[in-house]
Amino acid sequence: MALLIGLALQLVFRPDSRRVVSELPWSVVLLTSGIMVYVGVLERTGTLKAIAEHLGGIDNALLAVLAVSYLAAVFATVESSTVAVLGVVVPLAAAVLPHTESARFTVLLIAVCATIGAVAISPLHLGGGLILANTEEADAPRVFRRLMAWSVGAALVLPPALLVLPLATGL
Repeated sequence: MALLIGLALQLVFRPDSRRVVSELPWSVVLLTSGIMVYVGVLERTGTLKAIAEHLGGIDNALLAVLAVSYLAAVFATVESSTVAVLGVVVPLAAAVLPHTESARFTVLLIAVCATIGAVAISPLHLGGGLILANTEEADAPRVFRRLMAWSVGAALVLPPALLVLPLATGL
């Protein structure tokens, strides 16, 4: 769909293609592409599956939830797509806590997804990359550091803070 919309815009407005290519934020494109390749390699080599199997061996449900939350936070910090993170984390959470009733599992997912959403501003993520792409070149290093500090801080603080949600439901 994006290619069709891009083609329609190209046909309607007929921009100078050399100018369009020169104005692309190539550093963001390369960074996002590299992260996507890295995560693809992790998936193909079975690393994520092995992590899920190891997390499934945790006997304490609260520790398992905390481990899944931290893994989701770290993964969301470096993965460029929130949808890809959710596609990995939701089955992982289901594998870690297979006998959890649906209401408690939903609360668990809310806690994990809140963490994912908070760290999605990482400059390695698509959202943070778009912010960097629209930042003046002189301000880019400062904005990169602030975005990275926010996402790392949220990845460290939010998983235990949001553990209150599963605790409230009696997990």
